[in-house]
Amino acid sequence: MPSSAPTVPDVRVVTARLALAAAIAAAVLLAMSLLHGVSQGQFEVVRPAADMAEQLVRNAIAMRLELFVDFLFLILYGACFALLPAALAGLADPRGPIAARLGSAALLVTAFLDAAENAHLLSALVTAEQGMPLSQGAIQWQAIASQVKFVASYAGLFLIAFALDPADRAERWLAHTLRWVQAPVGVAIFVVGPPFLRPLYLMRAVFFVVGLLWLAALLQRRLRATSGPVPG
Repeated sequence: MPSSAPTVPDVRVVTARLALAAAIAAAVLLAMSLLHGVSQGQFEVVRPAADMAEQLVRNAIAMRLELFVDFLFLILYGACFALLPAALAGLADPRGPIAARLGSAALLVTAFLDAAENAHLLSALVTAEQGMPLSQGAIQWQAIASQVKFVASYAGLFLIAFALDPADRAERWLAHTLRWVQAPVGVAIFVVGPPFLRPLYLMRAVFFVVGLLWLAALLQRRLRATSGPVPG
């Protein structure tokens, strides 16, 4: 008897699973940051090279663990948003496909810049461990690249909001959050003083986790609405 062809998972299922896996990785990163009191974020700003070297060496184990998880997160995050335009296809609004493609492209730029930032931090850590001085100019350029990375992320998510279905209450609320919460909070981090940075950093990190979980749930709801129960 001829063997049956393998079942190809629906792109919405695959994207939802990637979003869920990325959310778990983001939650692990947040937990590690709270547990160890050190995170990649504290090295995304301009600071004296000697101070950065001392902090990196002091927290070497925690930083290596965080970078390991963050590299895995970026793989999952990048794959999720690369597939997202196909997963969101079918919305009647003509802005939807264009917004999804442009938003996903911006988020892939975000993943690329984040990976480059991770590589720079790992290189800086190895340099500091060997007692060699860090470049103040490289630290300044990393801070610039970090801000560009986040602006690309905020813009990408803002665009993704136009690919969501305004007729669906959950998708409408996610769209409002992407437009009017995540972008203002993210940009505020660039300009506010130190007393407000920690709660804003925490809010941004929590939003990443919740937003990815929300996206995974919405994609599964879309699939159930069109084809019955989601395969396990």
